[in-house]
Amino acid sequence: MHELSIAMEILEIVEKEALKHGAGAVRKVRLKVGDLSGVETDSLTFSFDAIKGEKKLAGKADLLIQRTPARIRCKPCGADFEGRSGFIVSCPECEGFDTRLLAGDELEIVDIEID
Repeated sequence: MHELSIAMEILEIVEKEALKHGAGAVRKVRLKVGDLSGVETDSLTFSFDAIKGEKKLAGKADLLIQRTPARIRCKPCGADFEGRSGFIVSCPECEGFDTRLLAGDELEIVDIEID
């Protein structure tokens, strides 16, 4: 259950940024979570909601999560395609295995909405 520690770190970052910008409260926290990040979004939301009440500014904040699919580029032919976790990645165009991950492993705070 590493999502609890992730939620704690997100709330710490949000509180610091809100204080830095003179906020009275945090209304929303938007995250981008890649399908290959290893983060269970339901557990992250549960953990966030369970501990946010301990925070002065983010105590009533809503957590909004945008999932990001894995995007992969084939190095030899340049084709971009979507990938899935747990599978060997080969290009659907040339069947090559020399690929590069473009997106899908991220865990980012996109923005926070403050009052």
